[in-house]
Amino acid sequence: MITVNDVVITESDILAEVSSHEQEANPRLAAGQELVLRELIRQRGAELALNADSPEALQAAVLAEDVRTPQADEASCRRYYDQHPEEFREGDLIEAWHILFQATADLDVQKLRSRANLHLAELHRKGLGHFAQYAQEYSNCPSGAQGGALGELTRGEMVPEFEKAVFAMPEHTLAGELIETRFGFHIVRTGRKVEGRTVPFADVQERLAAWLEESSYRRAVHQYLQQLVGAAQIQGIPMQGSDSPLVQ
Repeated sequence: MITVNDVVITESDILAEVSSHEQEANPRLAAGQELVLRELIRQRGAELALNADSPEALQAAVLAEDVRTPQADEASCRRYYDQHPEEFREGDLIEAWHILFQATADLDVQKLRSRANLHLAELHRKGLGHFAQYAQEYSNCPSGAQGGALGELTRGEMVPEFEKAVFAMPEHTLAGELIETRFGFHIVRTGRKVEGRTVPFADVQERLAAWLEESSYRRAVHQYLQQLVGAAQIQGIPMQGSDSPLVQ
């Protein structure tokens, strides 16, 4: 049984909510945490004497009352634009191949890195002509069957750590070191590279302002819910590290 400031959340309440959290690692825990947050919002709405026709409307009214975030002015937009130039480029293209040494829970990461570095050193000695053979023999990516070919890549198609490293490489080269991503270690070679352009600030300012404001609001709502949790008497469920569609 879960209680939120002496209000009981029953087992039947939790079971009714579980189906909405089937993708979570622990659906029952996620369902319980979501119900706790909803109850905290309901209680806060009562304190504010807010009336609403539905839980969703009440949530919106409470957040509108308690959560304030600043508008993204031109200076804040310009600052983000200047600090993240790679996010405002278009037309960049690079042809790439890779050999993936996939990191899994049952593998020793240091041994995997050492093995990948060994093969990278071998390729530097033997030359790019051996890359396809190595990809077919060692890569844990389906692209290995095609010699590691990833095709022509544009920005936004890859995980950020891979994209940043690949676009920093000159064309027709073999990387001097491994590229490490959430998937493991990559030996990478490049082919043709086309330089795009930086989109002018005026063309992205409105879209950037909307994104910055949304991001700021999400953070503020998350912090607000954490404050509600911290001020409440909650029993029967851990709330540390909980997330919720309320802040999605």
